[in-house]
Amino acid sequence: MARDDRDLHHSSAHGRHRRRRTRRLTLAIGLALGLVAAAVVGGLLLLRGSPSSDGRAEAAAASTGAGGDAHAGHGGAAPTTPAPAAPSGPPRSGPTPGLGVALPVGAAPHHMAIAPDGRSAYVADSALGALLRLDPASGAVTATIPIPEAPPQMVTLAPDGSRAYVSAYDETFATSYVVVVDTAIDRAIMAVPVGRGPYAMATGPDGRLLYVPYYDEDHLDVLDTSTLARVQRIDVAPSPHWIDFSADRRSAYLTNHFSGLVTVLELDGHRVVTTIDVGEGPHSVETSPDGTRVAVVNYVSDDVSLIDPATNTVVGTVPGVGAGPQDVTWAPDGRHLYTANVEDGTVGVVDVATGTVTARIPTGDSPTSVSVTPDGRRLLVTNYGDGTVRLLDAAGA
Repeated sequence: MARDDRDLHHSSAHGRHRRRRTRRLTLAIGLALGLVAAAVVGGLLLLRGSPSSDGRAEAAAASTGAGGDAHAGHGGAAPTTPAPAAPSGPPRSGPTPGLGVALPVGAAPHHMAIAPDGRSAYVADSALGALLRLDPASGAVTATIPIPEAPPQMVTLAPDGSRAYVSAYDETFATSYVVVVDTAIDRAIMAVPVGRGPYAMATGPDGRLLYVPYYDEDHLDVLDTSTLARVQRIDVAPSPHWIDFSADRRSAYLTNHFSGLVTVLELDGHRVVTTIDVGEGPHSVETSPDGTRVAVVNYVSDDVSLIDPATNTVVGTVPGVGAGPQDVTWAPDGRHLYTANVEDGTVGVVDVATGTVTARIPTGDSPTSVSVTPDGRRLLVTNYGDGTVRLLDAAGA
């Protein structure tokens, strides 16, 4: 599909889509202008306990580090006091997460990835031109990592958390890079120019390959993570956005934003197995913890499609999750999933068993991603429009 046919309009930050209807799918989506807002309030840190019932917690001042000066405990250092034994299995997620504080973080936090051990989180901030490292327990910024090649947009982590892979591109997609950050030293160590608008990348299950979808291309690139050399290019439907893997690690699910499709790839040989019709403007995709469902959030139709990976068919649709959902994330117990709804400033909560929306929680201006800590106790939401990260208690009241 030609670029003009897509009727794309892009801002310098690319955090928020603007919906325009073309053809069957209402899909040529631009990005809103002028969302970068400087944080104007002093940072408050959420206590490590759950937020109180009125949505507030005692706090301490948030700091914005510029390197390793706030590195205590980073990279696997043992705590001075033995931690209590963790309960078996994830905690039970609630239908209405408790509202915690919103903390100033950078200028336009777009997308977050939490490390597998839960000790750190990384946020791509396009306006700041940096990757920020956060303490997920408090929301404090503990390091600022410059990404000079292009504005950083999205971030993903290696399976062992040793590297962060940053997608970086400008408003015209003329300058597009994949940047590698060594998380032990919080420094960029490698960068390579790639296609137009690398979006929500993901490392393969063994960490040796990086899968790169492109906002403004009709293909997916597979890169060798040790060198960032291209291993393979896979032709897919227009504007591949997001990729996730099946529980058995045999397949990958890729959203095709301008086609209303999800492409299913066989990882052995990277063969396209099938495509699945979903809602309008599929954006983010994630497999459930038990592997029995694949959730796809549809930005234009404001719903979530649930795919059965055993049959690669849509077996349910949850309507009305919120306006302009851009990200979808499962609770570790699989009872609920969460959507970041950029157009109405909320996080939607879905009871998966009943297929109903149990809450829409206001989190800030233009929430673009929602992440869950590995222990399932806390949600972190990037609010692109007001430069904050909102903390939520997953269990609720």
